[in-house]
This record gives sequence, structure tokens and C-alpha cells, in this order.
Amino acid sequence: MDLPVNQIIHGDCLEVMRELPEKSINLIVADPPYNIGKAKWDKIKNYIDWMGAVFLECQRVLKDNGSFYWFHNDMMQIKDLMRWIEDNTRFVFKQFIVWNKRFNGAKMKPYLDGYVAIDMNRNYKQMAEYCLFYTLQDGTGLTTVMLDTNNFPTLRRYFKELQEYIGLNKKQIIEQIGQRADHCFRWNSSQWDMPTSETYQELINTFNIDKWEGFREYESLRQEYESLRYTFNNQKTHHSVWNYEIAPKIGHVTPKPVPLIENIINHSSNPNDIILDPFIGSGTTAIAALNTGRFFIGIEKEKEYVDIANKRIEEHQEKAIRKRQVPKGCR
Repeated sequence: MDLPVNQIIHGDCLEVMRELPEKSINLIVADPPYNIGKAKWDKIKNYIDWMGAVFLECQRVLKDNGSFYWFHNDMMQIKDLMRWIEDNTRFVFKQFIVWNKRFNGAKMKPYLDGYVAIDMNRNYKQMAEYCLFYTLQDGTGLTTVMLDTNNFPTLRRYFKELQEYIGLNKKQIIEQIGQRADHCFRWNSSQWDMPTSETYQELINTFNIDKWEGFREYESLRQEYESLRYTFNNQKTHHSVWNYEIAPKIGHVTPKPVPLIENIINHSSNPNDIILDPFIGSGTTAIAALNTGRFFIGIEKEKEYVDIANKRIEEHQEKAIRKRQVPKGCR
């Protein structure tokens, strides 16, 4: 089936996700009901098992190098959900992220300070929500990828043919380049690995491999090598405490800030990737995806929120069109 990209689908997320192909999604950003009674839709029977079914569908549709983020704010339920994931899925826990809402300079800080100052408080006032980051690969992704000798077939073949061009066995190449040239010529082993750019340049200098008709530039090899690992783009902001303003309600009681979702998307996907939000609510993930050059698939059970999200997307696209039509000198 063709993926229903850039659409908000009105329906139950489990039913809709079951129609999506396996391994078709690059990134999932899920802001599910927290089961704390914020609204009628936020109180669910057998909540942990229901969320477990959602987790399994997320695992099924996510690509092997994809990433999965989900939000919550209740630690006792987070504990149970994390245990369910550990016991029943292949997801690998990466990080526990804190969305700090009460930071110096936050517009809402004076208002939130009022809650902190109440004399009758007998606990620390919660001023944060939490986001949990998972992938399907352990470590940096290389451990999982390298164990399968079926991975990197093009790159393995490239270095096999490169060795044939050089006309020496691995031991003879190492004698001239050094031990650093070992792993890239283990092209039939789980110990194969890419050379560093410095080692590759030494191969060029020593054996003139850039004269070979099959020669490829290092950056092209590197991009192919990285493509099997889960995406994590260095935004120079990748720490586990995020300061973001509380989002305007926009017809929904628990929206997330667009910049927060953009940060996730920029870190864990690339342009033209497909982002799935199974609980898209008022459409924040859709706006963030459009802002960052990605495709989105949104699912929402409440018709009221579907209408809000579609209107929001339409207004966002109209604004973008008007902006492109205005000459730079007239702004």
C-alpha cells in the first residue's frame, strides 16, 4: 500500500497502524493518554496492556534503524510501561528526557512559582514532563548492525574489489599502511568495518586507488555506512534536560510545543523521512514535520482534534505560501 503521508487519519491508532506496512516508518513520536483523567479520553481500562499493544505495533512499523519517543508524566505508570517494554519488545532504552517547564526566562515561570510557594505543599511540585527515547539497536547501532554479515553488501564488495585492484593480500597491505587498514579488508567477516578518512587517504596516497575506475569518494561510502544505524544528528543540544515553554492550548488540553517536537525530529530523522504520531491531537507533530522538511502520518481518535489539526495545517501551509510570494525587499 502507498503510505498516507501528510494526512491526519481519524480512527483508533491500533486499527490504523495495523494497516501500515512493516518497517515503513523512520521515526515515531507518541504523546499517548497519560491515564490521569485530564479528559474523558484520558482514562483507559487495562491501560498498561493497551499501551503494550501500541508498543508492539510501533515496533512492527518502525524501520530497523528508526527511533521511538513517547511522552508521559506519571512515574508509577512509566515504571510499569518501561518494564512491559523490556519484557515484551525488542526496543532498547536510550535516554530518559526531562521537559523542564519552569526555567529562568520562561514566560510561565512567575505563574508556576506561585504553585511552588504554597505553604501546604508536602512534596516537591512537579514542573516537568518526561520523554523516553528508544531504538531497535543497542549501543551506537553498530553492535547490532555488524553482527549480521548480510549488512553492508555494497561496501563489503567495494573493499573486496578494491583489494583485487591493489593486487595484494591483507597482510601485505597492512605491512605498508599499518594495522589500521585491517578491518576494512575483512569483507567476509562480522569484524568488517569502515576505515577512517585518514586511513582511506593513506590508501589513495600509497596505492593510487583514486585512479581505479570503481573508486568512490569517502563521503559517499560514509553515508552508506551510516544509513543502517539509527539516526542521531548532532544538534549540539543533545542533553537530557530540555527547557521549552508550555504550549498554547489551541483547542487541546495537553499540547506539546512545536520547537520541542522539532528538536526530536532534527535529532532522530533526516529530510524526507516519514514521521508517525499515533496520538497527534491538535497536530503539533504535523507542523513540526512540515517545518523540518519531513513527511508525517497522524492518527487521532477524537474528531474534534482531527478538525483542529487539519485547520491548523491548512493555515500553516497558507502562511508558508504567502511568505514565499512576498519579495524579500518588501518584508
